[in-house]
Amino acid sequence: MKSVFFKYTLLAGMICSVFSCTKLDETFYDRGTDENFLKTEDELNAFANGAYAKMRGYRDSYWKMNEVTTDETTVPSRGADWNEGGLWRVLISHEFPITHQYINDMWNFIYRDGVNPVNAILQKLEGSSVVLPTKDQIIGQMKVLRAFHYYLAMDAFGNVPVVTSFEQTTPPKNTPRAEVFTFIEKEIKDNLAVLPSALDTKNYGKVTKGMAFMLLAKLYANAEVYTGTQRWADCIRMCDSVTAMGYQLEPDYFSNFSTKNENSKENIFVVPYDAINAKGMMLHYLTLHYNSRYTYGLPSSPWNGWCTLKAFYESFDNDDKRKTMFLEGQQYAQDGTPLKTEQGAPLIFTSTIGDLANATQTEGVRIVKYEIQKNTAYADQDNDLVIFRYADALMLKAEALLRTGQAGPALILVNQVRARNFGTAKPLLTLTPDNLLAERGREFIWEGCRRQDLIRFGKWNSAWQFHPADQPFRQLFPIPQAQLDANPNLVQNPGYKL
Repeated sequence: MKSVFFKYTLLAGMICSVFSCTKLDETFYDRGTDENFLKTEDELNAFANGAYAKMRGYRDSYWKMNEVTTDETTVPSRGADWNEGGLWRVLISHEFPITHQYINDMWNFIYRDGVNPVNAILQKLEGSSVVLPTKDQIIGQMKVLRAFHYYLAMDAFGNVPVVTSFEQTTPPKNTPRAEVFTFIEKEIKDNLAVLPSALDTKNYGKVTKGMAFMLLAKLYANAEVYTGTQRWADCIRMCDSVTAMGYQLEPDYFSNFSTKNENSKENIFVVPYDAINAKGMMLHYLTLHYNSRYTYGLPSSPWNGWCTLKAFYESFDNDDKRKTMFLEGQQYAQDGTPLKTEQGAPLIFTSTIGDLANATQTEGVRIVKYEIQKNTAYADQDNDLVIFRYADALMLKAEALLRTGQAGPALILVNQVRARNFGTAKPLLTLTPDNLLAERGREFIWEGCRRQDLIRFGKWNSAWQFHPADQPFRQLFPIPQAQLDANPNLVQNPGYKL
C-alpha cells in the first residue's frame, strides 16, 4: 500500500518546500502554471501529496504535547539527558510558559505546515482551468484536511485565527472557539459528498469519508468543551456512519501498530512513514535505553527518555494482552545475555520513578506499543502513526450512550473492544465514567488523545504523580509569545502572562 502513497514522494517534497513559511501574511510564488503543470491525474495527486507529506510533523508536535502533559507518559531527566533546562518538567506539571519552544512548535505545525500548504494548494487548484476527473475530490480532501488542522488548533489553543486564503495580508485576529467549531463542522459536511469512500490502497493515508465521519465524531464528543453545548446524539450518528463504511476491529490489537500496519482494517486515518523515503517514525528511540540496541539489533543507541507512570502501568490487569507493550524487569541482548547500564549495573526497568528531575537510567517502565523492526540498518521505521481507528468509534459511541442514560448498550460496546485482549474472560460488569476513562486510557495509550479525554471527563486539573492539581485555564495551552510578537492582532488566552 505504501508504494502507492510514496510514488510521488520526491515531487511532493519539492512542492512542500515552496510552502515553507512562518507567517500567515507571507506571500510565496511557485512556477507552476496551467500550461506546464497539473495536466494529468498523477500530477494532480502529487501536488496534493505535498500537504500529506507535511503531516509527518504531527508526531513531534501535537501528538507529543498531548502525551507528555498527561498521566500516561512522563519524561524524567536522567543526568544531563532529557533535562533541557526543565522544558519537559513544566509540561508535566502544566506550568506552561508562553515562551515554551515545544508549544510554539505545535502552533507552527498547525499553521505553517498544515493550514498554509493547504491554502496554497487550494488557491492553485481552484484557480486552475484544467479539468480532471478527481479535481473536485482532491479539493474536498484538502478542505477537510485543513479542517483537521483547525480541529487541532481549536483543541489546543481555543480561540484561534481562521485563515482560508494563502494571500491574506491583514494579520488575522482570534476567532471565538465556538465559531471555529462551526467552521470546522461546515467544512467537513460541505465536502463529504466528494470524498472517496473506498477502503483501498489509493486512498491510504488520505482524507476519506471514513476519516471525515470520525473527525465529526471526535468534534461532537468534545462539543461541550468547545462550545458549551452537548452533541452526543450527533456523535452516535457519526460513529454509526463510520461503522457503515466497513471498518473492523482487528483480532490482534498490535497488528494496528505493526511495521506492516497498512494492512489494518481498523485504522481509519494514519500518517504514513517509510524508513527510507519518509523518515521520522522513531518512537522506540524516545523510550528505549541506550543498550536496548542489543535487544533489537538497532544501528545506534536509543535516547533513554519517555516512560509510563507507575499508577498508569498498574491499571492494566496482568491478563490484559495490551500490557505486553511495556518493558519492565531485566533486559536481555538477542543472544540471551543480561544487559547492563553504562555504569555496569543490571539493566532492570522499574515501575517506580523517584525524582523526575534526577532519575536513574533504569527508572520507568518503557513503552513499545509500535512493533520494533529488528536487525535493521535504519533508525527510522516503517510503522504508520495511527490518528483515528475504528475502536475509538465504538468507544465514543459507548460514551455517548452512557452519558445519555443508555448504560446497557454502552457496556456491550466497551466489552466488544476489550474482549480481544482477554477473550471472554474479565468483561466489565458495570460501566461508569471513571472506568470508561480508565479503559480508554488502556486502549489508546500513545495515540495522542489522552489530554483530550482527561479534559472531557473532568480529570485534567486533578493531581497525579509529578502533577499537582491546577487551575482550569490550563486546559488550553498559551498562544506562544513568538506568535504574539509576529501578529499584534492576536490576544493571549486568559491566565497566561509573559
